[in-house]
Amino acid sequence: MRVYVLLTAYKEQLSIARAVEQIIIPNKDLWADLKLIVVAPDEPTLKVAEEVCQRHNFVKYALVKDLAKGKPAAIEMAVKSIQDDTRSTQEDKVIVLTDGDVYVENGSIKKLLNHFTEPMIGGVGGHPVSLDDKASFFGYISHLFCEAAHVRRSRDPFTPMSGYLYAIRLLPGIFPLDPATRAEDAYISQKILALGYNIGYEPVALVYVKFPKNLTDWFKQKSRSLGGNIQLSKLGLGSARSISQDFSMALFPLRYARTPREVYWSLLLYPLRFLLWFRIYSTNAFNRYKTGAWERIESSK
Repeated sequence: MRVYVLLTAYKEQLSIARAVEQIIIPNKDLWADLKLIVVAPDEPTLKVAEEVCQRHNFVKYALVKDLAKGKPAAIEMAVKSIQDDTRSTQEDKVIVLTDGDVYVENGSIKKLLNHFTEPMIGGVGGHPVSLDDKASFFGYISHLFCEAAHVRRSRDPFTPMSGYLYAIRLLPGIFPLDPATRAEDAYISQKILALGYNIGYEPVALVYVKFPKNLTDWFKQKSRSLGGNIQLSKLGLGSARSISQDFSMALFPLRYARTPREVYWSLLLYPLRFLLWFRIYSTNAFNRYKTGAWERIESSK
């Protein structure tokens, strides 16, 4: 099995070092079959990534400067080079996708790879964990949503993989991505299912994430991720995310709360979530998707 870790980033020179170190240092026994590909449109991010690889004597890496057309386009550039690698068949290649502003727990990549001994597994998602302070409103809801996503992925094999950390078999038919897609993780998840393969979930493959810390950035990030799921219907794929899933877990925020303040914050979340879905469905109805550019969520950096 050839393993390619595809790390996409945009102006992440302050966080990329740890992201790269957590890929190469805990996985020295995989170095013979592992290649790291860092894709970013800015030179400072690529330079830091290269310095980290050289400092740890890791030589199987590639730096790809993308054209600043957004994450799906960046992934396409890297995947093209992987497809052109003739050392193994397409189905024998596994791509681990993650970001330059997160970092994975020791052993997480190996735990994802273990699932690919099952021939009908097309992809496996990891488990995002919030790094934010739970004593603030946005920190609290980041922990709440991470736990809710964990519960859903544990129960429902059709739940899309998390874009923060997931691994896929390089199956014919997944790529190229539709250039209009907003949520490439959801798009790839649905493609895998459409090809007749299964999606797995590895709850102990942890990836640590910082989330938005103000309302503007929260709406921006959620509109992109959830809106990208809804957009899939326009791209000829089914969506596994909708407002109906919110209804199915309507009591989860209240069950998750442990203090009166957390109960209050959970109650605040309901009108915010309804407003979010209204914006998403309005955008979908009028096809007002923004594509072709990177979007930074500044407060999550």
